[in-house]
Amino acid sequence: MDLDPEGIFRDDSDQDDDNLHEREANKEMVVYLIDASPKMFTPATASQADEKQETHFRTIVNCITQSLKTQIIGSSRDEVAICFFNTKEKKNLQELAGVYVYNVTEREPLDRPDARLIKEFSCIEDSFMSNIGSRYGITSGSRENTLYNALWVAQALLRKGSAKTVSKRILIFTNEDDPFGGITGAVKTDMIRTTIQRAKVFL
Repeated sequence: MDLDPEGIFRDDSDQDDDNLHEREANKEMVVYLIDASPKMFTPATASQADEKQETHFRTIVNCITQSLKTQIIGSSRDEVAICFFNTKEKKNLQELAGVYVYNVTEREPLDRPDARLIKEFSCIEDSFMSNIGSRYGITSGSRENTLYNALWVAQALLRKGSAKTVSKRILIFTNEDDPFGGITGAVKTDMIRTTIQRAKVFL
């Protein structure tokens, strides 16, 4: 019988450390950035007049909810954060306008999903307008850039954990393919430049 000379004297705790490192290497941290502008609350598909129309916002909430459920069922170690931008209310450590980090009690902003998060998030559209609110964050005549702010907040959330052992992602959900479409001239050029620079910080 062949014996591994190193394995004979290997402590069980070493094996546990290896298992932990392997799990951490497969771990993922994700921030869901969800556009909450009024355009997101328009019908996603055409339907009959007597049918309840599903909004783009509802479609995205359903998609993320299913993803969170899959993580729980699979006992995933992945950690997630949910962040809305283009909101009337603000809730983030940086105190940046138009960005709302959503969470439930007894949970860190970036943490493993739990049943309470899924339950409350799945029906957030019902109370969104009254509790958080929707607005256009990038408008003509203003230099406010809520997309830039949202990227900044998301990157701050992902500073937790080592980049060498954990995969980190920011997923943006929106139905606006040109967030700076209502702006022209040097202001638009500057906003595009600074937003791209902010996004590159994460790369």
